[in-house]
Amino acid sequence: MNKRQVISAPAQLRALASPARQEVLDLLARMGPASVSSLSGLLKRPADGLYYHLRALERAGLVGRAGTRVRGGREEALFRSVHREPALLHDTSPGGNSTEVTAVVASMLRLGIRDFQRAAAAGNARTEGTRRELWAIRVAGWLSPSDLASVNRGMRNLRDALGKRRGAGRLYAITILLTPLDHRKRRTRGAARPAATRTPR
Repeated sequence: MNKRQVISAPAQLRALASPARQEVLDLLARMGPASVSSLSGLLKRPADGLYYHLRALERAGLVGRAGTRVRGGREEALFRSVHREPALLHDTSPGGNSTEVTAVVASMLRLGIRDFQRAAAAGNARTEGTRRELWAIRVAGWLSPSDLASVNRGMRNLRDALGKRRGAGRLYAITILLTPLDHRKRRTRGAARPAATRTPR
């Protein structure tokens, strides 16, 4: 199994435009091999629907079979994430994959909103103190190159904090979006458009 191998193929990105498939892949990357019944219990989704999403992820090369196990006298198929740490490669150059990546990001944000609403409605999440577990942040401001590097380190640290295999504790999700706001500036007539850049492999 590869560690932090990038996902860039259009078919794979299209498969991840589904919030349900993102949830399944997230859990498989954290849990290791798991059965549909295990995923169903954690995600609170019907097992039949999860089979459909697992098959789609398998066809896209994001999920593979991991043998079987016997539980309660019944044999269950096990599935695993092909990548130990799934990561997207975003190519913003002309003809790149921005359309597909944007669809995946939109799905991530929908998941974040849905989960926030459900946790808030449940009424038992801590919303203050050092162990606060339900909150959202939006901040706009100016970053120097060194500030930007620091923000990226912080984002990687948050990602890595949740990157451990399943252990003790409660299941959480963090959704982060960082974007420049220069696109909001009004372009003067005839002004040159910024050159496209390609994310290095």
